[in-house]
Amino acid sequence: MTDTPIRAAGCIVLSRDQMGRPLVLLIQDQQGVWTLPKGHIDEGEADEQAAVREVSEETGIHCTIAERLEQITYPIYRRGHWRDKQVTFFLASAAPEPPTPALAEGIRDAAWVPLDEASKKVGYRQIRTLIQRVARRLGLDRYSAP
Repeated sequence: MTDTPIRAAGCIVLSRDQMGRPLVLLIQDQQGVWTLPKGHIDEGEADEQAAVREVSEETGIHCTIAERLEQITYPIYRRGHWRDKQVTFFLASAAPEPPTPALAEGIRDAAWVPLDEASKKVGYRQIRTLIQRVARRLGLDRYSAP
């Protein structure tokens, strides 16, 4: 057994709808919980590359990274023991094209969700907190539709 964390990368992908409201791309994972797209980092792959690849694989959306955000660590139970999973998140943007969930990878659904509704929809506390922090920092938490 190793204490080395499992490394992963993901994105908060932002866009805007036709009325200019900020949107965030969410996936519904195999447990049925709404969260951000993220996944493993391949050998020799940079975190940024992995984040963009995972968004594309899980949702069919091609995004552009703006900046590195932060790392979230949480325990997962895999192969009979607990390990830490360490996910580096990036802020990214994309056109609000309809996403295509990667059903074969266990992604049940993918959707653009109004940013002001995302916190209510996301099931993981650390992800909710990350989205709220980014929205506040970008001044998008005060947005209200006309």
